[in-house]
Amino acid sequence: MSTRLPGQSFFEGARGRLGAVLLGLVASACAPKPAPAEPVPEPPPVSEPPKPAPATAGGEGECKVDADCVPASCCHPASCVPAAQKPDCTDVMCTMQCAPNTLDCGGRCACEAGSCKAIFASP
Repeated sequence: MSTRLPGQSFFEGARGRLGAVLLGLVASACAPKPAPAEPVPEPPPVSEPPKPAPATAGGEGECKVDADCVPASCCHPASCVPAAQKPDCTDVMCTMQCAPNTLDCGGRCACEAGSCKAIFASP
């Protein structure tokens, strides 16, 4: 039902309602916007384990004493190589997990019969 004053046309009454609607739209468009949600940080990229250095002159795994041998990989190594083949672990981050059948948590490298061997800790 429309409330028009006597002598007022339909369009004159509609113009007043249209103005009120436009005023409402402008007011809502100018209202402050909610703050955007904080961006979720991306996880760091997972890097591949570094490759051991190429074998030097002499046989692979050649050693004389235990100190000549080092772990073959940066994280959870399962074998040993001569110190000349030590991997570059400068930018590598490893977990603190004690992985089975690795040098983690008490394992060591040893020189046995001129070859580097992994000695795993007893569980």
